[in-house]
Amino acid sequence: MNLSITLSDEFGSFCADGERAARFRFERIDPYVETAEQIHFDFAGVRNMSSSFCNAMLANLISQHGSSVLQKVRFANCRPNVRVMIESALELGMLRVAEHDAQTAHGG
Repeated sequence: MNLSITLSDEFGSFCADGERAARFRFERIDPYVETAEQIHFDFAGVRNMSSSFCNAMLANLISQHGSSVLQKVRFANCRPNVRVMIESALELGMLRVAEHDAQTAHGG
């Protein structure tokens, strides 16, 4: 099974509401992470995105499910400014995973 999300259909051309992104991820993505072969995010029609939205959607996805989820995630039709936000959120998610792993390794 592949999970495909066209963000402009769900959020319009400016993805800004982090709380709404977190709720969407919790309800529409998280339940399928284990069973989906791919999670496809299509950014066609998205002109801009806030960091709170992107972090709630992507950084938290990685934080919640671990770095292995990156093997399933695909991005399409990203404008350069949107790609920068995505890359930043992915880095933040990976940093959180690394911090969690370091704490766990040290008994924290």
